[in-house]
Amino acid sequence: MTFIKNHQILIISLAIIVIILSVMGIFFIRRWLKASKSSNRKPISKIVKRAKSVIKTNKIKNNLGEIYIFYGDYLAAKDYIMKIKPDAQIIDNDELPLIVIDKNNPSLVFANDDLSNLYKFKNKLNLQFYKLNFCIDISNTHENNNISETYKELSKLRLKNFIISFYTSSEHYQSYNNAIGKKSIFKLTSNENSNNVDEAILLKILSHKDDVDDKYHNIKILNQIRKTLKNIYPQLKSIDKDVFINFSLNIPDNIIAKRDTIFFSSSPKGIIINLISLLFSCIFIINIFQQIGLKDKISIKNLDPSSEINAHQILKEARKKIDDTLLLDILYPKSIKYHFIYEQYANALLKNVILPKYNDSYDLSMVTSFLIFFEYLNNKDVNQETDGMLRIISSFTNLSEKQLEVVIKYTNRDLKVETIKTAISRANKLYTNRLLVVGEDSESYLSTQGFNAEYLGISNTKRAKFINDIYIKYLYKCTIDNSILDLKNNYIIPIEVNNIFSMYQEQFDTSSKKLCNSSYISSVTKSVSLIFNQEESERKFESFSDMLDHIYYLVKSLEKNANDVTDEGKEQTGSITVSLVNYVLNSVVNSTYNKDELPLINPVSKKLYMEFAPNFYSKKILISPIYSKEYIKDNIEPINKKFDRLLNNLKSNFNIEPDFMIAIYKSSINNYNAKYINSYNRMIDRLNNDTEFSKNISNKNALNLYLLAMSSKDSSFNSLIEFYSSNTDLISDESETNPTKKINKLQQFYGKIVKLSKQNDSKEQNDVSLWTPVDNYFKENDEYLKSKNYTDYREVYKQLNNLIREQGYSATYKEIKQGYKPLQKVYSDLSEINNPNNNNLYKLLKKHLDVAIDTIKTIAIQDAITKLDNTVNIEYEFINSQFPFNKDSNTIATNEMITKDFDSNGYIYSAFVEQLSPLLSYDKTDDKWHSEDFSTSEQIDYLNKFNKVYLLNKLLWDEKRNPKSIKFEITPIPNKDNDYTFFSIILDKQNYVNSLNIAYSNSMEINYNWNSLESTTITIKFEDGSTDQISYHGKWSILKAIKDANCDGNNICTWEVKHNGKTYPVSFKVESKFLQVLGWQKQGDTDVQ
Repeated sequence: MTFIKNHQILIISLAIIVIILSVMGIFFIRRWLKASKSSNRKPISKIVKRAKSVIKTNKIKNNLGEIYIFYGDYLAAKDYIMKIKPDAQIIDNDELPLIVIDKNNPSLVFANDDLSNLYKFKNKLNLQFYKLNFCIDISNTHENNNISETYKELSKLRLKNFIISFYTSSEHYQSYNNAIGKKSIFKLTSNENSNNVDEAILLKILSHKDDVDDKYHNIKILNQIRKTLKNIYPQLKSIDKDVFINFSLNIPDNIIAKRDTIFFSSSPKGIIINLISLLFSCIFIINIFQQIGLKDKISIKNLDPSSEINAHQILKEARKKIDDTLLLDILYPKSIKYHFIYEQYANALLKNVILPKYNDSYDLSMVTSFLIFFEYLNNKDVNQETDGMLRIISSFTNLSEKQLEVVIKYTNRDLKVETIKTAISRANKLYTNRLLVVGEDSESYLSTQGFNAEYLGISNTKRAKFINDIYIKYLYKCTIDNSILDLKNNYIIPIEVNNIFSMYQEQFDTSSKKLCNSSYISSVTKSVSLIFNQEESERKFESFSDMLDHIYYLVKSLEKNANDVTDEGKEQTGSITVSLVNYVLNSVVNSTYNKDELPLINPVSKKLYMEFAPNFYSKKILISPIYSKEYIKDNIEPINKKFDRLLNNLKSNFNIEPDFMIAIYKSSINNYNAKYINSYNRMIDRLNNDTEFSKNISNKNALNLYLLAMSSKDSSFNSLIEFYSSNTDLISDESETNPTKKINKLQQFYGKIVKLSKQNDSKEQNDVSLWTPVDNYFKENDEYLKSKNYTDYREVYKQLNNLIREQGYSATYKEIKQGYKPLQKVYSDLSEINNPNNNNLYKLLKKHLDVAIDTIKTIAIQDAITKLDNTVNIEYEFINSQFPFNKDSNTIATNEMITKDFDSNGYIYSAFVEQLSPLLSYDKTDDKWHSEDFSTSEQIDYLNKFNKVYLLNKLLWDEKRNPKSIKFEITPIPNKDNDYTFFSIILDKQNYVNSLNIAYSNSMEINYNWNSLESTTITIKFEDGSTDQISYHGKWSILKAIKDANCDGNNICTWEVKHNGKTYPVSFKVESKFLQVLGWQKQGDTDVQ
């Protein structure tokens, strides 16, 4: 049995699985036997048998398949399946339906007008369909496409998805598919009908790079599909599933079918439920026999009834034994499962504690109390009167009220009868033999005078607690009086017991009734009950507001109870009330005073948080409504007024000044102010930390919307800033303009705590606002947001937008670069709130402005680059690939081409200057154009191109567009190891450099006329007087010579002249700005292209 208990969940689960498998097995066997006897199975048995064989051979375990309803003939259907499932095996009888089996699962293809064998195929192949595909042959128009009627016939299959697809035998279907692209499946929704979709398809066809003939056939195919859809579309609206349209031809859809439901037929389901019910019935029967055995094994022998902790431990162990023994013990209610344990426990308490205490009692009040309890026990009565008596018996026996309640509910009937007999017998003996006595305390207390005498002897510091003790004694007397009346009115009381009750009433009739019915004791009873029965010292408050409400309620209630006294105890009632008020303040406040933090008010649910969605931010901003001016007005100012009323009441009516409570209030106010400030800081910081913000403003449309939103007062961002402004300025304008209004008592105390100087009471005093810390913290920000400077801040976005609209991005960029005055003023004004201790609003507003400026710059630069890409860049790359711009090219750019592209009116030069010069700054020092805004590789590349174009123009033409000679600095390099005495480089008669093969300290300048065809010659004169030379002819002859030379990193170029079979090196240092621009020589650290 232990094994079964330890593995009960596993065993029961296995039993349920066995039941399910058995029932399902029997069910399917029966169906199989029935089906095997059917006479009409022959027409489909052959292909089903073949299909099962293929499924088994391919080891296909997935029974999740598709069903196709084909609108067309058998050959078209087969051709369609072969196209969408080329690797699948098709099984048929040379007519529809078809069984299609691929490597994953089987599918069925039926004609639209014959679904007779559908369910037979489904059952025999054990298939489940989650996707329905209606395929229509658009080559043959079907006017009566009864899709909705066919769908109704298939509704029992509970299909998940519904797809419309198309087939054609046209040879142009592949061209059509290429034109419409891969995204060809659309889901029909209430917002998107077939017209929207086929217009998109048509646009794809027209924009595709096909010849006219292909486009004609593609549009023809689309029109066939349109005609088909026009016929069936009204029927699709009645289908309650997801409807997809596959506009591709002869291509499978990519809608994935998911198994999300398990279907069972009704018959086995009922059998399974019944068998599971039988299983649980068996478990309950087993538990009954188990419980019978437990009663003999489990007994509470070592119970110490006087110790509730000991009893609790024994009961816990007994309950554990029951839980360990019973199967599925969690299903049983505790009152049933543990009944016989509670019965033993109740019997032990009655026999071992209550009855002995009763037998030892002779005090009339105590004996009466026990007899009342026994009467409730006998009648198994637990009501409001019983609760009072349980408290009395609890004080006699040290048993808890819960333990006594267990005695009344669970005591064994036989023991109960025996106990009642014993109690009655002893009551009769006590009454007959006059053994009952009246205790001294009862005689002295049971009068108003006795209460007063006892109370007045108590010192003030201990008075409240003693009031509670005296009150309990009087409460017991009044409770006994009420219980006797209750029992006499509702039950038949034995004579022996009634004699005791009558004796009690005779003894205490005058004093007790007078006391219990007096307004004095009624007031004290209500007050003491109100205070001490709520266990104030253990109560924890979540906020100062809760604590204030509670204290306010208690003080007002105590005050009301005291005012209700009309007899001679009015003076004593007042003193008692003062003691109780002091007790309330001390017990309630002291339990809270040491808390690290006592919020002013309770937080509200996050569902009530105010939500902001600023323009272009990916994150929503949430803020609690408790941090708002309206909430302060509606919810916190009333707390202020209520606290002030409480302080005035305590001072005037009780002569109490609770400075410690005011200190707690101050702490809560400070805590609230700190959280108030933090909540708005977090709101702004959350916006500042949104890294996705700038990414959302990256194109012209987004920038336009952004500039409009930032300039609009009603945009979501500016609404958030307005909310920030209005709720961080909490001190009203009235209090600022009228600082000499009288302050209330709370503010006096608050001013005292914070050591604010006060004037005499007879004079008007300065207002001490509780919200000054908040206002002071946000003062600079609020002043800015309410000033004209912030109006200018919003206006500058509008000005930038107008500037873009009127002049374009490039001109706007230029304005900004040159110091757009409205923008500069806004930046200057904004810097005034850049306080290091509170600058998050400054950062936010500056970030918004920076993003606008950066985006304008980025768009202007990208626009310029895009225009150059789309116009002159091809020409630039073309000419740049030719000599001399490409040193390794064999194709020489013509002078006419160079002039056409690079002179001051040149195609390339003009375009580069027009697009890029407004965005760049010229540096005369290094004769280059610069911009820090050009940062990406593409932008830097265009910056280098511009500098190259600019310098080419400057070097090759003068201001009048006349060709200009190119300057070269030539320095001869001596060669002592060779036997020649003279060498030279000659361009023309005026431009040449001679060398006597000695070291020259200075270079010589020569000019090269690039627009001529003059040759460049390297000449050597040997010691024997003979000469030799190398000549370079045609366009750019000097560059050809330099290209042919071996030039090192110091720009020293060496030519080799062959003479009489020997090679002679000739070296010149050749330097030119033109060579640097071409990229043949280094130009500082900058690359040119």
